[in-house]
Amino acid sequence: MNPMLEMFQEFRDRFGPFRRAIRRLETRENKTFDLIFLHDMAGRFGHLWQDPVFISWLYRTPPERILVVLCSPPCSEFAVQTLSKAGFTFCRASELEGGEVFAAYIGAFQIPEIDFFGKTVIKGHGLLYGIFYQHAVGHAGGLPNLLKPAYFEDRRSELCTKYGVAAHKPIAVVHARESGWLGATYHDFRNASISNYVEAIDFLITQGFFVVRIGDASMTPVDYRSPDFLDLACSEAFQDGEDACFIAYCRLYVGQTSGPFSLAAILGRDMILTNEVNTFTGRWIHDEEVDPLMLVLFKGHVARADGNRFSLLDILFRRPRNTAQDFEQDGIDLIENTPQEILRTVQEFLARRAGQWDTGPDEARDDLVNLVWSMRQAAKVGFTGAGHPKAGCFVSHVHWRELEADPALSGLLENVSSADRR
Repeated sequence: MNPMLEMFQEFRDRFGPFRRAIRRLETRENKTFDLIFLHDMAGRFGHLWQDPVFISWLYRTPPERILVVLCSPPCSEFAVQTLSKAGFTFCRASELEGGEVFAAYIGAFQIPEIDFFGKTVIKGHGLLYGIFYQHAVGHAGGLPNLLKPAYFEDRRSELCTKYGVAAHKPIAVVHARESGWLGATYHDFRNASISNYVEAIDFLITQGFFVVRIGDASMTPVDYRSPDFLDLACSEAFQDGEDACFIAYCRLYVGQTSGPFSLAAILGRDMILTNEVNTFTGRWIHDEEVDPLMLVLFKGHVARADGNRFSLLDILFRRPRNTAQDFEQDGIDLIENTPQEILRTVQEFLARRAGQWDTGPDEARDDLVNLVWSMRQAAKVGFTGAGHPKAGCFVSHVHWRELEADPALSGLLENVSSADRR
């Protein structure tokens, strides 16, 4: 047994007040909780939405039997209310007798999972998310769609009237990450400049979309005006939950794997991931009810020592780098996608979604790019379907020229039959 866990068991009987508080809550809610999740990252948009859903998926426990104890103030009361519609029960640690003491002990002993008088207690940790991504991205049959877009519908009419969104127009949400929300620089490598998205925004509007830029008030305003464009991030009229609602209403999400991406992924929205650095990206929901399409465009990677640009294979099979310091230590400069690359990727996506993407003589390259993508995912999760064209996750054709010029391609694919490429 883990020495820390052994030590915790010696203290377990001291948590009588917390145990009794849980029993009283079960009586009041007329529920029995099998799992208690100590949520200490509720102040971050993505974690607030995704973590309870992660837990339900991973532990195969229905939301109705999960108690989410908020150990930090939630960044959105709307998120708490909406997740409650899915069956989760929320309460603050301070509202449970002995709750704050119990959470503090779990943190001090660094125990990710314990048995507490027949109930599983979970605390969020990095390994948990790694396991989730393996299940979510690599699972052949897809994952259950716990959070329904219908949970957001009661605000649609109000929001469309408030911001002048015509009822017949499809909505596209755009998010270009900046550092203001997190207030830290270690994830700056994921940032993107909203100015590089203006051409794509304009194109989406010409295709009949109403475009909503989301984020927070610290973000750079968009230098673009149109009756069919809303810079919600910089709007003084913004209220809690409106960004989440537009994600739920949207037909297309354009962004990166930052906080809002998590909600779009859980809801099974169509996605274009631009300026991407996460090489383990894939759809989370792919069932009969929701069948999203995903297209991925990676940031450029340049070796500082010689100025050489990484090939697509170099990017896909590189060792994981999770902080700005990792890229700095490895001497890698990241290059943002240009406005033209983002626009071309958006155009490709709409063509694919409409069934009009005709690669013509480049069809073989299209298959090869996505076969490499599939093989890369398979190497991580042991499942050959993740990232394959049939799984609805594609690499942007902007990367084709990089793959075509890579001499390593022939060696990588020499053992793959032509049938596997389809």
